[in-house]
Amino acid sequence: MSKSVVIVNVAYYQPGTKKMGNNYNHIRYIATKPEADRGDPEAYRIGDEDYPVERGTAARHVKYAAERPGSSGLFGPEGEPVPGWQEVGSKLAQHNLPVWRVIVSLRQDDAERLGLVEREKWQVAIENGVNSAIKAMHLDPDHARWVAAFHRKEGHPHCHMVIWEEEHSTARRQGYLEPGERKGVFRSFAREVFREERDRLTAEKTAIRDAIRELAGNDITKVMEFMSEVKQARLEARALMGANPKMLPVLTAGREDELGGRLLDLARLMPGKGRIALAYMPGEVKVRAREIADWILKQPGFSQSAGRYQELARQLASHYTMQPGDLDDAARKAYDDIRDRVAQVVLRGAAQVQQLEQQVEPASEVTGELPSEEGLSRGKYIRVMPEKSAKRLWRTACRAVDRAYLQVKPGTGILKTSLEKEIEQEIVARLQELANAMPEPQGKPAIAYLPEELKEQARAIAAGLLNREELQERLAVIAVRSPEKVGRLLEHITEQVVARAYDLIPREIPEIDMVLHPGRGLKAAYCLINARADWVKDDKSEAYWTVGTIYRAMVRLGEKDMAREAAARFGKEAGLSEGDIDRVINNEIKRMEEFARKCEEQGVPIPGHISKSAWQRLTENLGLEEHELLYPWFGIKRPGPEDKQKQELREQLNVRLVEERITPALTAIREAGDRPDDSMELRWTLVTMTSTLKALGVDEASREEILRGWCRRAGVEITEARLLDILDRATIGQDDLWLGRWSWDRLMANLGIDEAPPVPWEINIPRPMVRNTGIAHDVWKAAWRALERERTRAEAQAQLLAERDLERRRRKAREEGKEMERL
Repeated sequence: MSKSVVIVNVAYYQPGTKKMGNNYNHIRYIATKPEADRGDPEAYRIGDEDYPVERGTAARHVKYAAERPGSSGLFGPEGEPVPGWQEVGSKLAQHNLPVWRVIVSLRQDDAERLGLVEREKWQVAIENGVNSAIKAMHLDPDHARWVAAFHRKEGHPHCHMVIWEEEHSTARRQGYLEPGERKGVFRSFAREVFREERDRLTAEKTAIRDAIRELAGNDITKVMEFMSEVKQARLEARALMGANPKMLPVLTAGREDELGGRLLDLARLMPGKGRIALAYMPGEVKVRAREIADWILKQPGFSQSAGRYQELARQLASHYTMQPGDLDDAARKAYDDIRDRVAQVVLRGAAQVQQLEQQVEPASEVTGELPSEEGLSRGKYIRVMPEKSAKRLWRTACRAVDRAYLQVKPGTGILKTSLEKEIEQEIVARLQELANAMPEPQGKPAIAYLPEELKEQARAIAAGLLNREELQERLAVIAVRSPEKVGRLLEHITEQVVARAYDLIPREIPEIDMVLHPGRGLKAAYCLINARADWVKDDKSEAYWTVGTIYRAMVRLGEKDMAREAAARFGKEAGLSEGDIDRVINNEIKRMEEFARKCEEQGVPIPGHISKSAWQRLTENLGLEEHELLYPWFGIKRPGPEDKQKQELREQLNVRLVEERITPALTAIREAGDRPDDSMELRWTLVTMTSTLKALGVDEASREEILRGWCRRAGVEITEARLLDILDRATIGQDDLWLGRWSWDRLMANLGIDEAPPVPWEINIPRPMVRNTGIAHDVWKAAWRALERERTRAEAQAQLLAERDLERRRRKAREEGKEMERL
């Protein structure tokens, strides 16, 4: 086998020997050695030439650093997650079956001829060959496992593989391979190494044979002309597209660290938006990017290829001039051209470094909301039924009209909220139609966050409810006595229409914890203790329900000692007997205990809140508006593994609030008067502006003043309850908020601030973070591809010109010969 172009070596460690522990070290060696190719940067590049509107998702950097091929040199079967070398190594160190080590190697010149100089081509060949090799080794394909790593070793690029079987009844127990089995392994990989060349040569041979039959017959001259045209076409294709690059020079740990540091310095200079193009960069950025490109082109391997490119430029120019100065200019221009091409690659790498900041910044996130009616089902919250949403909406409309009517005509009774089935189905249909058109929900629903056409659709539904016969008499009185109340009623019902439609949208419920807002909790407890029962005096069933819910709400608010007293006082005012009140409260206690028992059985936390639907019903039964008894709990996203990894990465950053930048930032926000047109951007702007003010040290009262002032100047129509939701969420939100340059620029743009002050935070990304992402490796590889593409194009162009010159001289010689014969 050693005489073949392909060399395949197979070794193994037998289980039960001390050498099995070396499997861990071997996996580490093949995965992390500097020669290990970490994958294609083009396939994992973050961003293109333009900064997209939304770059990144939650924990994008964590996923990029942990899962991209650049995190190590290991790869496995296509479609399966990139294996971590530590996990694989630890597993194989304790494995109870043989572990085989296979090396497939080529000489460098053969690898370059075959195009096997990068991992992507090797990965295809290895994956295609390994299944045949497993069969040749008489292993069970269903239980066989493998990982591999390609090493760009100068002189002999090679691929390491580790093959093993998972334990099963017929697993192979002996590691020794018979000669026939070794030969089968060799053939499996040799066949795949040469497959592309073999397929190409076979196709060319067939095409040439067919062409000869059609064109030539017995005329050998036509055959030679055809072969010359084929050769010329190949050469012209190389002159246009370039050819396979030579072996990528090894990026040592020292060079990778140096390149990463240079990219980090460049990233700090670059603007945070606009096209990532050298031509559009500020002068200082251009200079720094070209300096990094110069440094890359001077590294071993790069310098030889760049030198050859300059020689070719001189050679090409020599076809048109022999002046030494002109030839030197051609070589210099060629170098400047390739340097700028590499500088463009460098800029994209620096843009990736910039994005690390955005990907881990603790920017204010809009937390998903629970459905308004929660119930437990194996720890998951269930969806609201459409009929319940319709009934709840109608009840809210009736109670809102009642409240406005009693303000202008006290002492009258309240409306019955029963709903005919036909009307219920009509409301369901209209809510479902609105829900189907609504954008993907993020956070608490609000009319302000909808596109204009959906706002009108929601208002039409609200107007249809208010125009129903059951409400018209009272609405007419309200319109005469207090016309402005009709507009507020329509606004309130429209907001409720949006909320009920939102409940009908199928969505994944996030893992969140319900957190009590201290200020809201105190206000809610005060309201419940002093609640009036006028609204339920004539409806005993509602009075019973309200007494029990007041007790439960007070307990959930942390006021258990006052819960019975508050519920009993309300029940007495509602006209209930002491016996009925005690019975309702005791039943509520039993119900809460039973619910707690079920939670424990299912292994889910006992809720510390009451549902939004219950809270709204309670608010209406007390004759209060939503902003007078705000829901006191907020959903805070429960940290998952990615959030914890992001937090660990954030802790590596050196983030500092720059004192002298605070005043300009606050002045810009205070004076802003514009708003984004996009409804989702409006939501993000409201939340982010409020959280940013908090991070800049602005107290609660001043935050409210600034936010209300901006809404007034920018014409943001938002209800009082939704505005208070934004302000109060910031109060209980995270305290370590900061904005990176991209998010700061986005906020300034949304506020219409053309000359934005500098971002108030100074963020320093440490070098190890850049190195761990593999960005330097990606830049190194992309720069080599750019250089080699131009070098191979130039070689083909030089060869084309040389052949054309030769053909001209031959033609001239033939013409001169004919002329001599004529004379």
